[in-house]
Amino acid sequence: MRALSGEDMFRRLGPEKGTLDDITRIEDLVRDRFRIGATEIILVSQDRGTKPGFPPYETNVVFWKEGTRYRLKIFAPAAQVTERDLPVDWLLPVLEDTGEAGCC
Repeated sequence: MRALSGEDMFRRLGPEKGTLDDITRIEDLVRDRFRIGATEIILVSQDRGTKPGFPPYETNVVFWKEGTRYRLKIFAPAAQVTERDLPVDWLLPVLEDTGEAGCC
C-alpha cells in the first residue's frame, strides 16, 4: 500500500473543474434509466484510477431507490460516459451495494 501524499489527503471535495455539467448529465441518465424518483439521492464523482493497468479516471455512481443503495463504476472519465455505458434497467439488482468490496 502506498503512502498518502499531501495532495491525496487534502484534495478538493467538490468535482474537478469542468466536470460539473458531465456529472449532472450522468445523474440525469441514471435517474432516467432506473426510473429513480426526484426525491432519491444520486451521487456521481469522477475519481483518479489507482490500480495499475486501469484507466487514469473512472466515474463512480452511488444512488438510492426505494431505500436500497446501489453503486456503479464506469472505467471512463465523466466527459466520455454515455447512455450506452449504463447497464440495462433489468440488471439493477446486481448493482445493489452489499457493503462488500467491489470488483476492482
